[in-house]
Amino acid sequence: MADTIKCPNCGSNLTLNADTQMLDCPNCGSSFDPKELGSITVGELEQKPQQVEPAQDQSQQAAAQAVAQAAAQTQADATQQAAEQAAPAQEAAPEQTEFVCNSCGAKLVTDAHTAATFCTFCGSPALVGKRLTESFQPQYMIPFKYSRKSAEEAFIKWAGKGKWTPFGFVSKANVAKMTGLYVPFWLFNIKASIDAKGTGDKVHYRGDDEIIETFDFERKANLSWDYVPLDGETRIDDALMEAIEPFDFDALIPYDYRYLPGFYADRYDQSPQDLAARATKRGMDGIDKALKGSLKGTYDRFNIKQNLSRIDSMEANYALLPVWFLSYKYRNKFYYFAMNGQTGEVAGTIPVSPVKKTMFFFIVLGILAVITRFILGLVMRGFWG
Repeated sequence: MADTIKCPNCGSNLTLNADTQMLDCPNCGSSFDPKELGSITVGELEQKPQQVEPAQDQSQQAAAQAVAQAAAQTQADATQQAAEQAAPAQEAAPEQTEFVCNSCGAKLVTDAHTAATFCTFCGSPALVGKRLTESFQPQYMIPFKYSRKSAEEAFIKWAGKGKWTPFGFVSKANVAKMTGLYVPFWLFNIKASIDAKGTGDKVHYRGDDEIIETFDFERKANLSWDYVPLDGETRIDDALMEAIEPFDFDALIPYDYRYLPGFYADRYDQSPQDLAARATKRGMDGIDKALKGSLKGTYDRFNIKQNLSRIDSMEANYALLPVWFLSYKYRNKFYYFAMNGQTGEVAGTIPVSPVKKTMFFFIVLGILAVITRFILGLVMRGFWG
């Protein structure tokens, strides 16, 4: 088995074109559909790749069970059955490389022919590449839809909105650090119940008189949310990832290594159990929004006297979601830019340049001095006739 996806025509390495969703050959110009192109390499054109059923990732299964237990009602059997039904038959993946940063400990996975010269998160060049020996088999992924060129244009436009953006922030050297990164996410399926009682007032007027009618209410309902995304990487700001939501999960496909060449995939360092509290909060926030939304549509004001609403169950699936990512160190502090590689939504924090602020201050001061001198000149000429 070759250690990368080769062009069947000339043997060069293929890379994914995010704009066309095709695997392109930079040598002969051929393009191939990843869905139709198996791991066929030069010298193997007459031999059809052998289909191998991937084994269930037991560590992921155990992590999903832990989340369900944290939610007080496990659905381990249902989760396992759904995962088995969703797992497609895939060819054995080619050899992959893992780059480990000696500075911050980040781990990036890519195909054997995609090089890494700096760490996506801290910018350190202290990367050690090694053959990936551990299991790397996410359940699902969403391929990139936006190319590097589109990401760079979005970054320049976004950075241009900052009044105090440092001069070097949009330099070619900085933009070149833009990295196409498959970020590890746990997609939570959450089921919840609304169970609340209280009183609600309806207010109307008859002439100048205010008439208030008070009613008792009871709300009971079942709620569910599918694919609630929570990133499983501690080095990426959670708020930044939430800011580039939503993702279109209709485009979710079973993990396919053929969409990896030219990009990097980050390893998760937070399990579903680690994220159970965040997932619960997202679910409870959804309950609160749904409950209060239904009451506001009925009453002018209300008072919830008893609220037994709860999360009934949670289960999580491991997926890779596409993000264009850029880290920038300025005055010993890191700033980050992220773009949703599927929808183009951007977010980040622009650093403030004290040099620009100082220049602006003296420019304004100079303008005020000229205006003041002009006004004084007019006044003095008027005074002396």
